[in-house]
This record gives sequence, structure tokens and C-alpha cells, in this order.
Amino acid sequence: MWTYLVAWLLTLSLIALGIFWFLRGDPLHWVDHSTLAVATELADRVHFDAQGQPTQIAIPDEVRWLSELAPLDLVYRIFDDQGQELLWSSARARQVWPGAAPAPTPQEAHARVWVEGLPMRVRTVSVPSPDGGPRRLWLQVGLSERLVVLFHAGNGARLGGLMLLMAVLSVLLLGAVQFFLFRRLLAPVSRLSEEAGRIQLSRPGLRLGTEGVFRELKPLVLSFNESLQRLEDAFARQLKFLADAAHELKTPLALLKGQMELGDTDTQALIQDVDQLSRQVQQLLVLAEVTEPRSYRHAELDWEAIVWEVCHFLAPLAQRAGVGLVPDIESVPQGAQGDRSALFVLLKNLVENAIGFAPEGSNVTLRLQAQAVVVRDVGPGIAQADFARLYDRFWRGPGRRDVGAGLGLAICLEVAQAHGWCLSARNAEPGAEFRLSLQPAALPGGPS
Repeated sequence: MWTYLVAWLLTLSLIALGIFWFLRGDPLHWVDHSTLAVATELADRVHFDAQGQPTQIAIPDEVRWLSELAPLDLVYRIFDDQGQELLWSSARARQVWPGAAPAPTPQEAHARVWVEGLPMRVRTVSVPSPDGGPRRLWLQVGLSERLVVLFHAGNGARLGGLMLLMAVLSVLLLGAVQFFLFRRLLAPVSRLSEEAGRIQLSRPGLRLGTEGVFRELKPLVLSFNESLQRLEDAFARQLKFLADAAHELKTPLALLKGQMELGDTDTQALIQDVDQLSRQVQQLLVLAEVTEPRSYRHAELDWEAIVWEVCHFLAPLAQRAGVGLVPDIESVPQGAQGDRSALFVLLKNLVENAIGFAPEGSNVTLRLQAQAVVVRDVGPGIAQADFARLYDRFWRGPGRRDVGAGLGLAICLEVAQAHGWCLSARNAEPGAEFRLSLQPAALPGGPS
């Protein structure tokens, strides 16, 4: 605001100095304009008699003395279209003017002449007809240059001073208006700053208010509130993740400590417990990675290659469980992008979960379609009450053959949501079917 006010003051000051210099340097800059102004005013003051002949010009009282004391400094004459002279300002003017002034030509004109050594400016203008008829009269006015200088003496200083005073007053007025205007405009910003300062992790749910906020600021406030909501959600997920991890790791660690304190030397059992604990830690690391959007590297996916890679990777597990693993390539999705390693983890967890519930001697099918990937087993299926907890972290479904960490399906859901895909589950009778749809629309039987 101060920069603008100073710039405005400097601008007006330069204008005032320019006008002062212009007038101070040569007052004759305005002589032609002054001559025209005098001629126009006198043309409106011509008096006529009953026959329409000009009788006199009503010169203002404040300058009437000038025409009497200096008859050659202000001279005028009226003539008609034939150049016939009808009225003179004075006898002295009539005596010396015809030999020096321009001829009485019936047209508007201006010139510079010398009358007895006195430089003068001459202007010819038309006079309005008293009766509005076609007859036209002309007024020729001569104004001496020294008279113009006298008229404008001190005008430069006065006008420059007036402009400077106007600049100061306008800056003061503008400054006062801007002060109150900016104060009103910035009041919501000050309030928002105070509200933002009260937002802390210990006081979740606080948001910036939009009441009284100008329309231009509302998108910024709403975006800030949305960012706060995302941060709070992420922080809440991290707290829940840490709490769940601590809870799940506390029990196996306590069991290991107890076995070692009791002198349990069953090495095989200890190895199994350590393997289970390692599996939980590994799943926790994977879950932490897939919940972070910056971990994903999106690129064109080779779906068929990933399906075969998952089947090859889990073939030993399926063989130990006595379950057949059948890849079924019906069609290949085109143009779908995503993170290859995340998709591998998603399909691996779905197939591994199906192997854990599939009866011995049955098959688990991994089917690739144009817009979906389907994993199906022929096990006992999913109890209706278990659908609500299917994707909960650390929840393990009853009837599973192996002992998992309870994070596999939670990881699958995180990956699917991060890509905008839809993961759903349903009972296929027999068995359960998990469908990863590449369309964002939700399907019944599971979250989108």
C-alpha cells in the first residue's frame, strides 16, 4: 500500500512539475488558445439593432478599461460576407489596423501580425445571426502577445502548486480509503491465521471456518480443510497401525521369551515361532509400504506375465497343501496401468488366501479377464457374518489351514484402492470368489 501511495505521489508531482515547466518556460504556448477563447466569448456578446446591424460588443467590466487604455492590445472588427466593415473596437484600431491585419476574408482563420511594432495574434470566427437567417457576420479579434504574457503571469507557479497540493491531498485520501479497505479485506485472513494457529494434533477435528470469508478465499480455505482431513486420516491410520502392530507382536515375543526362560529346547518349535514372527513383520512392512501413495510407480502392466509369475511363485505352497493351481487366461486387459510389484503382492495374497482355505485335492483358479482378475477356490466359503470383517487388519478367518498374520486381504484392499480398482468377495457355491475389477464402480459383496 505504501509503495502504491509513494508511486502515486511521485506521478502527480512529476505532472505538476511538467506543467509548471511548460508554462514557466514560454507563456506564449497558450497564446493561440487564449486568442480563440477571447474571440469566441466576444462573438457571443455582440449586440444588434432592430435592422440586424451590430451596434456594440458587451466587453466584461473587468477588462473594459483595457480596450480604453491600450486600444491596440485588444482589437476587434465585424464584417460581412462581402468584407464590408460594420463595427470597430475603437477609432485608433480602425486607423492602424487595416494596413497590418489580414484582409477581412469571410472564413475562420488565424495569423500572427505586427501592428506598430507590437506582435499580435489574430483569430477570425463567425458570429451567430440575430434572426437565424442565411446572412453571416464575421468577427476578427487581435490580441497582443504581451497581453497574453500578462494574463498568464504566475499561472505556472499557481497551477504547479495546485497540482502538488492535489497530489498530497489525493494521497492522504487514497491512503485513508486503502487503510480501511485493506483492514476490512484482511480481517478474514487474520481470523483464519488465528484459527490455523489453534489446530494441533491434540485437538483433532478443528477446521478453518468459511463464514464471512470472501468468495475468492473460500476455495483456498476448503482446500486447506481437505488437506487437514487427509493428514488427520493418515495420522489416525498410522496410530492404528502402530497399535495393531504392537498388539500382534507382543504375544509371540512373550511366548518366545517364556519358552527360553523355561528352558524349552524344542528347536523346531522355536524355528516355527520365529518364522511366524518374521512373517508378521514382513506383512507389516508391506502394509506400511502400500498405504503410502508415493511408494507406487505406475507403468503399463503385462497382466498375463504377472499371472504366470504368481502361479510359479506359489506352486510349491500349493503342492505342499495338495491343491492344484490353475491359471486361466480368458482375455488380457489393455491400457491398464499400475505398480507391477504392488499388483504382484495383491494377486499373490489372494491366491495364497484361497490355497489356505481350499480342500486337499481341489483346485484354485486364477482367471484373467478383459476388465477383471478372479481368484476362486472350492472351500467352505465365507460365513455371512464374516463379510463385515473380511478386510480388517489382523483378523483371521476360521477354518484356514495355515496360520497367517491376518494382513493379506487388508494389503489387497489398500493396493486396489490406491489404483482406483474395486475388490469384492462373494460365495460361489461351492467356495469363495474374489474379483479385482478394473472398473471403479462398486460391486456387491465387498468394498470398492
